[in-house]
Formats: sequence, structure tokens, C-alpha cells
Amino acid sequence: MIQIASLVLGFDDFLTQYGNNPRYELADGELIDMEPTGSHESVGGKVASQLSIEINRQQHPWIIPRTCLRCDAVVGDRAAWRRRQFLRPNTI
Repeated sequence: MIQIASLVLGFDDFLTQYGNNPRYELADGELIDMEPTGSHESVGGKVASQLSIEINRQQHPWIIPRTCLRCDAVVGDRAAWRRRQFLRPNTI
């Protein structure tokens, strides 16, 4: 049996090769394919749903964008997102 040594990828190389691709993550020099599985998507959806319910219940000025870069869920302040022009005025 032939064993192939895994290649350790440096941060700069990772950014150069995969920096704009949210499908990949770098963990201790190892390239990780983050293609979500059905169960991962299900859990992420439930977490976002429960966060949204609680945000609305407590009347926080926060939002949960549908997509985000390299994460499972993001909660952000509406006003800050508008200032950074991620959202058009009066969209939410």
C-alpha cells in the first residue's frame, strides 16, 4: 500500500487559490471541502429560524442574511448593514 503525505497549505496560498470560493475552508493547513450535507442544511435552517423568532420577539434591530461568507449563520444590525450598503433602504 502506498501512503500519500497530505500537503500542508499555507494561508497565503489558500487565499490565492481558494479565497473567493466559500466552499473551502482552511483548518491547520488542511483544505476542507465545506459542501453542506442535507443534515447540515437542516440544522443551519433550524438555528436561523429560532434566532429569527427570538430577534423578533425581543424587537432587536437585527437581521439574518440568507447567505453569508464561510459561516452557518450571521446576525447583524440593520442600520450597520444599511450604512455599509449591503441593503437597499426600506428593504427590511
